[in-house]
Amino acid sequence: MDAQTINQNYDLLALVSSDTKLKHSGHFYIGACPFCGGRDRFNLKVTPEGWRWFCRKCGDDKYHGAIDYIMRRDNLNFKQALESLGGNIQHYPRTQVVAYDPGFIFPDLDWQSNAWRRIDAASDRLAGQDGNAGSLYLEQRGISRATALTYRLGFAQVTKSKRPAIVIPWFDDSGKDGELITAIKYRFIDDLAKLEKNRRFMMAEGSKPIIFGLHAAAGHDVLILVEGEFNAMSIAQVSAAQVMNIDALSFGSQSGSHQDVLRKVSQEYRRVIVWADDPEKAKEIRSTLKRPADTLCSPEIDGTKYDANALLQLGWLTDFLSEGIR
Repeated sequence: MDAQTINQNYDLLALVSSDTKLKHSGHFYIGACPFCGGRDRFNLKVTPEGWRWFCRKCGDDKYHGAIDYIMRRDNLNFKQALESLGGNIQHYPRTQVVAYDPGFIFPDLDWQSNAWRRIDAASDRLAGQDGNAGSLYLEQRGISRATALTYRLGFAQVTKSKRPAIVIPWFDDSGKDGELITAIKYRFIDDLAKLEKNRRFMMAEGSKPIIFGLHAAAGHDVLILVEGEFNAMSIAQVSAAQVMNIDALSFGSQSGSHQDVLRKVSQEYRRVIVWADDPEKAKEIRSTLKRPADTLCSPEIDGTKYDANALLQLGWLTDFLSEGIR
């Protein structure tokens, strides 16, 4: 077999699982890196070109195949690694990654590397004693630890006043060579955030958000587009627990700049539902998709509207979705 065939067909999941413990998360397998340790910095996923792996700590910001893994693990050169896997040398062109939006310019490599370090540190902090405030906040919002891991949530104290915040990364996933970070959003959890709505969120400098949740979409039949990251995570969490076959993405307040991305993503699903608090907002987003789509509005009880995360906290989200996707 040649190198391309080996990288495309070799069961890298089985090999890596013999070297480190991996946890299934979305369409990824995540765990400690076999080379540099950590907790969840090693990522493995299947692509049309075969299994690909990536480490946020000791990697080079690229996804690699089975041959590269064997080269590094066993300290072999390319020829030796290829022979150990039963192949022969054959050069082949690399496929260029094309993002969903060809006109979109991602934050550069230096920004990406720095962003990964922030995300990794924040994730570790959330799991430790220093992140108790963040863990308690997520627990109150009904967000499980598995969901926090899937979306790489973390905890940090940011700004000069050291405001506590949940760190929410935004990713783009081309489906081939892996994830690129487009933004880091901070959801502040202090008293100031409770008192002033316009002081609840902040984007890290250099962020260029597109759509939230792309990296966790599993290619289900139904797509629900919502406002807000916590709403998207809440729907995805319930869908996974109840096997409801739903993907959830958040268009946020930036969707106007990336309508072509929304349109392209929505074409990949059998059914699309747009959920917003405001019926007019739902209709506006639906009109940008240029395909059939349903709208869903947050239920209102005694003058209060309940979005997906509020329904999750009350234990009503499963029933609401079951009714809404009939």
